[in-house]
Amino acid sequence: MKFVKKFILNGLFFLIVIVVLGYILLEIFIPQKTIDIIGYKSYVVLTTSMEPDIMANDMIIIRKVKEEDLEVRDAITFNVFIPELGRESEVTHYIGEIQGSGDSVIYKTLGAIKEEGDYDIWKDVNNNVVDITFEDIEGEVVLTIPYLGHAVNLLKDPIMFGMLVLNIIIIYALVKLIRKPKN
Repeated sequence: MKFVKKFILNGLFFLIVIVVLGYILLEIFIPQKTIDIIGYKSYVVLTTSMEPDIMANDMIIIRKVKEEDLEVRDAITFNVFIPELGRESEVTHYIGEIQGSGDSVIYKTLGAIKEEGDYDIWKDVNNNVVDITFEDIEGEVVLTIPYLGHAVNLLKDPIMFGMLVLNIIIIYALVKLIRKPKN
């Protein structure tokens, strides 16, 4: 019975490791396709625009969403040009209003502390006002994990990641050395 229990626990552990490693590899090599392949994607919130609902350095998990499932007050992540960055990036805000129908639906967005009707104004690289359409939306926020963004940001640093791997190897070697059976 002990053997079966150990076999199942080891199998479960390696399954989790493989899934997490697969997700990490997707995020490293083809991050723009992660949501298409898995249906979910994670982001670290960098700004305070969604506070107090979603804090800076929280991790959010988004999932693909069908256009007909979107409703006012849903938190969505979408691509838009950010002048401060000089490039397009992902932003997470609430849907404040859905305008139009059929093929010409426009989503008006707003941060957490904005008043209804005080919608975001997004502009492109040429400073022209642009509307958020379904094609811009990556997904809907389904889970917020407080403070996890700090750890993720540390792991994105190659030096910190290398130190973590080195520590795991040292701990593993010490455990093997301590547990070594005496003959």
